[in-house]
Amino acid sequence: MKRNSTALLLSLLLVSLPLIGSADWDYRKKSIQLDEIMSGGPPRDGIPALTAPKFVAAAAATFMRADEQVLGVFLGGVAKAYPTRILSWHELVNDRYRDLPVLVSW
Repeated sequence: MKRNSTALLLSLLLVSLPLIGSADWDYRKKSIQLDEIMSGGPPRDGIPALTAPKFVAAAAATFMRADEQVLGVFLGGVAKAYPTRILSWHELVNDRYRDLPVLVSW
């Protein structure tokens, strides 16, 4: 597991290296006028995170469709499924796996 985490961290670092030093962008070079750019999407903090979500056994999850996609997490012997349909409305879940605080991000 540690090898996978190290590889992921190294990959993220390599991807971000070209971005280092790119804060000096020349905004005079543009294909559209800056005043034509409009804000969109929800406002800051407009997508509330889920905190202390409630779970039900798979057999009792009658609100789920048989073909529904979930983001599954297995950690410390605990398995949980987060429906992507719900995650799309919240994007973040502040949860706990026994005593370990975990942030699930979509």
